[in-house]
Amino acid sequence: MINIERPEDRIPADSFALFALGFRPFFLLATLLAMSVVTLWLPYLFGHITLAGYFNPLHWHGHEMIFGYATAVIAGFLLAAVRNWTSIDTPSGTPLMLLVMVWLLGRLACTLPLGLPPVLIATIDLAFLPALMLALSGPLIRAKKFRNMVFLLILALLTLANLLMHLQALGLEASGGLGIKLGLGLIILVIVVMGGRVIPFFTRNPLPGMEPRIRPWVEVCAVAGVALLLLLELLAIPSLYLAVLSLLVGAIQFIRLSGWYDQRIWSRPIIWVLHLAYASIALGFVFKGLALLDWLPSSSAIHALGFGGIGLITLGMMARVSLGHTGRMLELPALTVWGIRLLTLGAIIRFAATLLSNEQRMLLLIASAICWVLAFSAFFKDYAPMLIRPRIDGRPG
Repeated sequence: MINIERPEDRIPADSFALFALGFRPFFLLATLLAMSVVTLWLPYLFGHITLAGYFNPLHWHGHEMIFGYATAVIAGFLLAAVRNWTSIDTPSGTPLMLLVMVWLLGRLACTLPLGLPPVLIATIDLAFLPALMLALSGPLIRAKKFRNMVFLLILALLTLANLLMHLQALGLEASGGLGIKLGLGLIILVIVVMGGRVIPFFTRNPLPGMEPRIRPWVEVCAVAGVALLLLLELLAIPSLYLAVLSLLVGAIQFIRLSGWYDQRIWSRPIIWVLHLAYASIALGFVFKGLALLDWLPSSSAIHALGFGGIGLITLGMMARVSLGHTGRMLELPALTVWGIRLLTLGAIIRFAATLLSNEQRMLLLIASAICWVLAFSAFFKDYAPMLIRPRIDGRPG
């Protein structure tokens, strides 16, 4: 039976559609948070401004980038993806608005000096990920998509990592550093899992004759290696063993990425940004191994994984998902392409800053922060109108 769409069923183009599907508010707010956190970070670190003081400056920066920015992007992606995987609606309208409000209250409580009791700050912020799990679990269970329930486990572990940070802020455990390490590792694990699903697919589709080389042993080792390294890090295994494993994990990621490569990607920014991001993650594991051998500072690995890897892949995925789910052609706007180039430059500058000290380092930190803020500002300029307005074909979503 053919379903004929009637003109009266189309959503008016001037409607407000921010809460029509989860990717819309979470991508928009994640972008604003990405700009805000980096803008506030250096002035806060050097005492030029006062924030909530609930976390120390280093932990606040790490917390908001992992449990604020990255989890918002993951939430937006999963709320859209689970609807596609299951053909069952995920929250929209008022339920989605409430979920967004929980996330937003967490950001305000952890950042602004509102005079809230510390236990209340922790409670507000810790509520978001369980609420997201509840929103996703219904469709996944009803559709019996048990393979995809691994994401619920990862969200539960992210909740644990967030709890570890709050326990230190509450003065109960010296576990904040462990929480950041676990949180960052889990975000990278999500990217490695999802990267194996989407990057080859996104690369093949627009390139005639391109066929990604998927090797089962590489796929298993790429994911299992990241998970094993994260587990052994938490168990405080001797540095030499961790260094060897991290170097091997980095090499495996490069081998995996090489199977997805086609030289024609460089004519398509919507593809090469994902490859570049994954290469930065692979490089981050190599840097981690070298840092464990005391050949590089540990911050070089953290920022290769965070600034280059998470920054580039989240910006690239938000750009692509937003185009597809608003009914547009999969071609990045020119300003966003320049933003991606700036973010790439910023990642290189941020790595260089880890090798310097004092005044030169500060200049590079400021330069990398400017690149980051300009990159996300470009994305916001291009995509805010798309995220606020309905699909151009008038369909729901």
